Amino acid sequence: MKAREFCCGTYDMKYLCMPRFPYSCRGGRKVHPPPRFFGTFSWLGVLVATIMGLQHALAMVGGLITPPLLIANLARGTSTGDPNDISRYLVQASLIVTGIMTFWQVLGARIRNCKYQFGAGVLSCMGVSFTTVPIATSVITNLIKNEGNTFEEAYGKLLGTLIVCAVIPAFLSFLPIRVIKKIFPPIVCGIVIMMIGVHLISAGFKNWGGGAFCADNYKTLPGPQSCNVTVNGAPMTTMCYRAGSVLCGDKAKTEVFLPFGSQQYLGLGFCVFVTIIFLEIFGSPFMRNASVIIALLFGYFIAAVTNYDGNKYVTTGLIDSAPGITFLWTTTFPLGFYPPAIIPLCIVFIITSIETVGDTAATLEASRQPTEGEVATRRIKGALLNDGISGVFSALATSLPLTTFAQNNGVISLTNVASRQAGYAAAGWLFLLGILGKIGAWIVTIPEAVLGGMTTFLFANVIASGIKIIINGDSLTRRSRFILACSLALAFGVELVPQWATLNLWPVTPNMNSGLRGLRDAIILVISTSFTFGAVVALILNLLLPMDSAATTKPSDLKEAKSIDDSSSDPDHSHLPPAPVDVGKGSPIIEETMVRGDDKA
Repeated sequence: MKAREFCCGTYDMKYLCMPRFPYSCRGGRKVHPPPRFFGTFSWLGVLVATIMGLQHALAMVGGLITPPLLIANLARGTSTGDPNDISRYLVQASLIVTGIMTFWQVLGARIRNCKYQFGAGVLSCMGVSFTTVPIATSVITNLIKNEGNTFEEAYGKLLGTLIVCAVIPAFLSFLPIRVIKKIFPPIVCGIVIMMIGVHLISAGFKNWGGGAFCADNYKTLPGPQSCNVTVNGAPMTTMCYRAGSVLCGDKAKTEVFLPFGSQQYLGLGFCVFVTIIFLEIFGSPFMRNASVIIALLFGYFIAAVTNYDGNKYVTTGLIDSAPGITFLWTTTFPLGFYPPAIIPLCIVFIITSIETVGDTAATLEASRQPTEGEVATRRIKGALLNDGISGVFSALATSLPLTTFAQNNGVISLTNVASRQAGYAAAGWLFLLGILGKIGAWIVTIPEAVLGGMTTFLFANVIASGIKIIINGDSLTRRSRFILACSLALAFGVELVPQWATLNLWPVTPNMNSGLRGLRDAIILVISTSFTFGAVVALILNLLLPMDSAATTKPSDLKEAKSIDDSSSDPDHSHLPPAPVDVGKGSPIIEETMVRGDDKA
């Protein structure tokens, strides 16, 4: 192997990095030929693998930092320590755990003397699951408000409960794939994933408007209101403009404090959102894949170089005081257990298992690997096993559970690089970003409005993913439309009116024992969280409703149709419905040019 190929490979770097103007060709857009495809076992070169790994890491960072930041917001006013230190630590712990488990996911280590493996063995990366965030937020909030726990105690109880429930994906990995797909068809998966995105959109908009705390705790709405003034020494009542009494902002990282929804905050969020759209239109493949993190950096830059009445939007005190290098368990939480969260979290891990099966199959297809057969089944089960073990490990490492990320499939499709070398490099980058304390502190100083403009786009992509799963996996028969309507009716209902299920449905009485109280809290938590309620309804209806019978054409129908044709004055038969088209179940798989004994990988 030549030195140049060892370092740089033979990839078309011009295609990857060169921006393009999409409207430069008259009569239509130019057609750009795809770059050369690099398969699972292809050699990229050290430099190219490093760049490709960085691209995968950057495409993931926006989604990786969002869940820990949303959870850390609950520590403000309820923690015994500095909430900013907790935010920095949770972000770094997530990055470190993600890097470690991504390495094992890409490696796909075979388990000796059996047909199973640990990890998928393809370019498939792990990331912190958005699915856990709504339940985690509800559990921590309930423990703080109703049980009097501090944030550290509430988070420790959540972690202990996660350890118990995380074995579900590992258990499912030993079931036949056909059983999993029969119980959890695309209509169920799509409904759940779509409602997760709907639930999280509110968190994105709260940050976009200035922050979740001031969004939830403002007392007076900005606008014209009655107020008492003094005119020529005499008191009188008139209309005046009064701002909200709770201002957004954290003194540790900003000097600007404004009411929720101020135009300054909305403008910063729009800088990020519009930049994502601009990069999608004019950016190179590299820029489009990393558009989220590039837009986040641009929004941060705008906030850092501007000010409001001489006050800075971003201060560097947290970055200056952060350690250079840190690792896990520098901040600890007392492990506990919260029984009411078991049922909701079990549903969550079933949902993440469904996501893992779909995302791993999509990765196999993008990597031009077989999606059916013994090898594909072993890879999917390996990904599920990795999900279960990583759920236990991440909770012990004080982080939220992980799942297989879908963002990386888009990177594979655009760059035509499916080599595992890029996956190893991505794991290395994520681990490096996690142990650098200054990086974690910088992430914490990102203004909430900038973060909101980015996370709103990410959460909307979750909704789009759910819709895509429903459309691609189901023909929307009358049965599936009925399941969709019933599930979404209840899910959207409790999302828009959460007090529907939390006020008087099952009141707490003084003589209620602890066991009944735990059962009551678990049921209320399930039916007051939109995506868990929708998941339960969809699962039950999918098992109870009979399948629609396939439409068949009888000989008598054909004779009747022929008699109508003969007597019709319409010679081209335009009055008849079109004949059904038989659509195949899949497209042929392009074989990889470089295969090195897949069974021994």
